[in-house]
Amino acid sequence: MDQFGRKLKKAREAKGLSQEQLALITEISQSQIARTELGQVNTSISHVATYAKKLNIDVRELFDFSDLE
Repeated sequence: MDQFGRKLKKAREAKGLSQEQLALITEISQSQIARTELGQVNTSISHVATYAKKLNIDVRELFDFSDLE
């Protein structure tokens, strides 16, 4: 969960979006996004698909942790 959260944050920031902006375009609450990015919750598959679609990236990118320290 921690690695996924860090990867989501990295992808969001690469697109120049705040958590609030991502919340607006995904219709997922900002608090849920924050908890996901902090690795506090195990997000659903449907949310993963939504994040990828709205960030215009392949779902697999969110699970490629090779660039994380």
